[in-house]
Amino acid sequence: MDLARVDVTSSITLAHDRYLPVDEAFAALLPDPGLVRGRIVGCTGAAATSLALALASRATATGSWLAVVGMAPIGIEAARELGVAIDRLVSVDANACRPDEWADRVATAADGFELILTGRPTGPPAGVERVIRKVRQRVQVRGVVLLTVSSGAGADVVLDATAGEWEGLGRGHGHLHRRRVLVRVSGRRVPRRFERELWLPGSTGRPELIEPATVSTVSAVELERAG
Repeated sequence: MDLARVDVTSSITLAHDRYLPVDEAFAALLPDPGLVRGRIVGCTGAAATSLALALASRATATGSWLAVVGMAPIGIEAARELGVAIDRLVSVDANACRPDEWADRVATAADGFELILTGRPTGPPAGVERVIRKVRQRVQVRGVVLLTVSSGAGADVVLDATAGEWEGLGRGHGHLHRRRVLVRVSGRRVPRRFERELWLPGSTGRPELIEPATVSTVSAVELERAG
């Protein structure tokens, strides 16, 4: 028996079991190689919904199902352009629910889906915190990734997305084809807060990481010689 091959195969299997895949652009933002099963990722800011859908896109493309619970109607075409496999997207109505009802519907979704996208329930703070703890326990037991929009409360990782300007329009003509977004990363699973820029969507519709500009430094001696 080739023990080295067995070890490699076991490592790949364990990684598959622990993480759901994400687009390459998010590798620089998340503290792990993918979305860790049993954890909560909070998406906040002006581009929160787009960010959450983009985070889920690669997993749906590789076979995972996404339940959208209690959210405003998701634009199917927008989700498709962000890479979500819409034939694996199911919407669950939970609007205007009491916190307990919201928790029951999220918990039920956790029994059949690997990814859940939802907002924070409304109600008295004490009651909301209680049901969020209940949902966290179910998510951890079932190995589900919970993506929350508009609130990072209780999240393991928080991605705050500030939308910038769209690009692509010329002088009165052309099409908007990409948007610059600043993402601030924090949370109890993130050792140090930081921020990066993305195109969300990028020119192909998928997210693209914007590499920091390289700044050339010239010494005073070189400037003196040049003068």
